[in-house]
Amino acid sequence: MAHVFVAPGDVTRLAADAWLLPTDQTLSIRDAWFDRVPALRQVVDTLGDHARGLRDGTAHALVLPGWSETTPQPVLVAVPYDGVRESGQIVAPLQEALRAAAEAGRSRVPLRRATAHRGLPLVALPLFGSAGGGGDQLRGELIRTVLDVAGAIAEDEHVDVALVLRQPSDLAQAHALRRADARSWCELDDALVARARTLAGHARAGRLVPFIGAGVSATAGLPLWTDLVADLAEGRLPDAERRDFGHLDVLDQAHVLRHLYPDRAGFARAVAERTGADHYGLAPALLAGLPTREAVTLNYDELYELAASDMGRRTAVLPEEAAGSGGRWLLKLHGTVRRPETIVLTREDYLSYGRGREALSALAKAMLLTRHLLFVGFGLADDHFHELMHDVREVLPPDRRESRLGTAVLLSSSPLRERMWGGELDLVGVGGDAIPDQARRLEIFLDCLLAHSDQGLSFFLDERYRHRLDDAELRLRDRLLRLAYETTPAERDTPAWSCLADTLRSLGLPGE
Repeated sequence: MAHVFVAPGDVTRLAADAWLLPTDQTLSIRDAWFDRVPALRQVVDTLGDHARGLRDGTAHALVLPGWSETTPQPVLVAVPYDGVRESGQIVAPLQEALRAAAEAGRSRVPLRRATAHRGLPLVALPLFGSAGGGGDQLRGELIRTVLDVAGAIAEDEHVDVALVLRQPSDLAQAHALRRADARSWCELDDALVARARTLAGHARAGRLVPFIGAGVSATAGLPLWTDLVADLAEGRLPDAERRDFGHLDVLDQAHVLRHLYPDRAGFARAVAERTGADHYGLAPALLAGLPTREAVTLNYDELYELAASDMGRRTAVLPEEAAGSGGRWLLKLHGTVRRPETIVLTREDYLSYGRGREALSALAKAMLLTRHLLFVGFGLADDHFHELMHDVREVLPPDRRESRLGTAVLLSSSPLRERMWGGELDLVGVGGDAIPDQARRLEIFLDCLLAHSDQGLSFFLDERYRHRLDDAELRLRDRLLRLAYETTPAERDTPAWSCLADTLRSLGLPGE
């Protein structure tokens, strides 16, 4: 069964198999697309006869030829030349383009790296027909049409589709539409949807803190530990030692590998080169979209920060940067690819962690005590994690020792894990037959979590969504707008106005 995701971010930086790029019969493409994907210009300028169908109107879509197999495949989609005046105009172009993108995505499956850890190919698209397409004043109706068409084509073609949106009002509208549709997360059972709603409540209350593991980065094609080790050892570890090497603890494996390189700096650079990426998967984007101000990770990559930046949410990285007052921040406990010398990987790194980094561990422990941590893509086996959990449990008063410190979303449930961590964490297994299917179900769970976390009405006062409101909502909207525009400067200079202004901004009042 296929799924339609709604993800915040930049469609050009999502690790999809193919993505839709709006144009028209004249092959006009906005400069912003060329700025984001510089390789586009040369390919589009040399299309020649490949684009004949688009130019003469006999085709609506074109898979760009000669595109690199290592990056998502763009598919041109021709919007009506004279603009979109009603949402039905985008149906045929969107259907054709999604089918072409699905076929392109399937043909790239043997070669694709970025989506190798999920069960189905992934096609991404922006809000089709809005802004440059002329349908800016129909955004609410366009979102509904895109979701409906995407759902039907995804099911027919057996691919997943991600509608990637950047504006909070678009996201709020899309999430509201899907919450009203009982089919939106039909691949999850009622218990999983209920878990997602509970976590969404923590997020809306400002209590949820994502704790991000390597499984989240795998959705962007980054290696898990076994793949990273194999890559680092390639050509350096003698064949006679490989069998015994596989029996070592992961920290000891890293220690052995470290001494296969000329020095620690060279080893750290090799790790950083293999754990960095410029396209993020669905999981980092969905986690970055949650209404949370803090996050923690043991990962070295910058995927979470990149996704947050693409939705206009700058995130300070601790300890390299200072967190501004009330701003978002990410605590990187084990270093970052931006500074390879900070990477923690070997047993020696773990044993010397306390020297100079006690404050980082203390901050993580404080969040375990005061927040609800959401462990995602994390195997609960890291030694540093065990230390944090032990120290927190030691200082808990007796009346709190039976309470859970957070939730761990796992690919599968395990009685042994339940025995180990059931007293400290609420364990949620997403289920599925194999790891690719389980990884995809994890993304669907996060999609459900984000949709229920975003209960905002940031589209309510936005003129572009006026047509989506009923009579009672329109009357209330008009009263709120009069209040906003008829308030005098003196009235605005009162403490009460600052509270009202915050509310009006949350409802999408322009210019506030």
